[in-house]
Order: sequence, then C-alpha cells, then structure tokens
Amino acid sequence: MESRRITSTANATVREAARLRLKKHRQSGRRFLVEGEDLLEAALAGGFIPRQVFVLEGAAGSMDRLRRALRREGPAGAAVHVFECAPPVMDKLSGLGGGSRVVAVFDFIERRLPAAHGDLGPLPLLYLAGIGDPGNLGTIVRSASSLGCEGVLLDPRCADPFSHKATRASMGALFSLPVYPDIGTGDLVSISRRFSREIICADAREGTPSWQADLGAPLILALGSEREGIPGEVTQVAAGKVRIPHRDRSADSLNVAMAATVILYEAARQRTFA
Repeated sequence: MESRRITSTANATVREAARLRLKKHRQSGRRFLVEGEDLLEAALAGGFIPRQVFVLEGAAGSMDRLRRALRREGPAGAAVHVFECAPPVMDKLSGLGGGSRVVAVFDFIERRLPAAHGDLGPLPLLYLAGIGDPGNLGTIVRSASSLGCEGVLLDPRCADPFSHKATRASMGALFSLPVYPDIGTGDLVSISRRFSREIICADAREGTPSWQADLGAPLILALGSEREGIPGEVTQVAAGKVRIPHRDRSADSLNVAMAATVILYEAARQRTFA
C-alpha cells in the first residue's frame, strides 16, 4: 500500500471528496464519506473496501492501523488509494469541524430484499416513516443491529442514511445491517404480503402495551416521526398498534430512537424467553 501526500485544500481529489458532504453529490456520485478509524474498521469487517482513504499526516498510529487493516484485505486492500494530508485538508473533509485523523470514501451500499419468503430470517423488519433527523435514524439502525432485525426499510421522506451524522450515529451498523431506502407505502404492503408479515405500528397514545403485545413472531414494526406519526395508508393495513406506557403523562412521547430501542428490546426479550 503506497501513499501520496496532499498539502493543498485546492487539490482536485480533495475537492471531489469534500463535495460528498452534500446529499446531491452523494446521490449523483453514488459515494459517501466515512469518518474515523473505528467506522473504517467496521466497514472492512463487513467486507466493504473504500476507494480512497485520507489520513492526517504525522498520525503514525492511524497509518499503521490502516496498513494492517488493508493488508488483511489482500489485493483489494492494496488497490486502495491512500493520501497523507495536512491538517487543513483533513479539516476540509471532516464533518466534525476538524480533528479527524481518518476519512474514507466508499461506494454506496446497494442492497436488495430477498426474492422469496424463505430467504428472509425470522427477526423483525423495521419500517421508518419520515424520520428526518439523521442522528435519530443512525441511532435506530444501531439499535436494530444490536437487538436483532433483518433490515431497516426507509420511506422516501427519511434522512439520508449515508450522511455524516447518520453514519456516525450508526457506529458502523450501516455496514452490518441491511438498510433499504425509498420504500414507499405501496412497497411496504407488497413486502408485507411477500414475506407474510403483519405490520405493527408504534403509537404514542394507542395500542397494546409493549410487554403485552406479541412481538416475538416475524413482523414489520413501523415507526413514524414524532410530529407526523405513521402515514394513514400504513395504519389502515396494519394488524395492530403497540405503545410504550408512560408513567409521566406530561411527557407527550419518547424520542423516536428511544422508542424504537425499547420496543426492539421487548421483541428480543420475547424471542429469547418465550
């Protein structure tokens, strides 16, 4: 693995990579940025090889760690373009405002749902509607990966899962758990039928308490934004609603990422101790 030094923020390679901080350029280029050594290693552990890696000059530990990780990938790792960059270059690439030692460029992760019923495992699918905050979205993906899901379906109004905030909040789960963007309500109904899974909607006020609901069976758990909730087209075809009882009624609802984690934990508990 050879590296090349970059000192100027006007460098064409740097400018092209920095453009990926904007959604329109991520979408057009089908690439995204990953920032931080831990996230890079999570990607490599998931079998995803970056196109480029930018490393802060003088960060010997980071460079050694990168060399070891890429060496394990064989020829694919050896083909990665690595650049040692001056601090202003890393600041231009960083979504944190500075201080990053490693930033990598990856191709979009393109996934497809299994074609047949038997090819999908028994864990729940998660459907997110209108989750516009990328931090919440990434946190939900992280919880879903930890507690057990077959994948996360995102409606077209959701935040970009490849944005800086979403990838950071997911803590690498984006590379281990399938995430399917642009799943409309019609697509959701088709998926429900294809895999013979009932849709259960999380609701802040109505429905069966989470510990009384049957969440251990294969299902699709739908969650909406705290303001708009789940679209009516989804609730109309849902088999039921589940809620998290609140001790303090002055709290209108839980944060959606917290709510998703609580319900997914209850589903995992039921599968484990049923």
